[in-house]
Amino acid sequence: MSGDWRSWALTAGVLMAAGGAALWAISGNPFIFIMGAIAVLTSIVERTYGAPTRARPNAGMRPTDERFVDPETGHLVTVWFDPETGERRYVADGEAS
Repeated sequence: MSGDWRSWALTAGVLMAAGGAALWAISGNPFIFIMGAIAVLTSIVERTYGAPTRARPNAGMRPTDERFVDPETGHLVTVWFDPETGERRYVADGEAS
């Protein structure tokens, strides 16, 4: 999600949560508040969960043939895999050496 979309989702989520809290107090139905809270949490968590890591892969990790261009940075990203744990890391090329 690009920065513009994150800002939009965060703003909409905060407004929905605030309005939903008011409606919850009046009607007893928390649905709109819950949907706003989910939008806020998603916009915050997605920023770190979906981003390629800057950390170097562990010693047991091996690069895979999976490569793609990160749409936010424009950098080529390689997927590294640890066969022992099943962990996958998305590392921008040039940072794994």
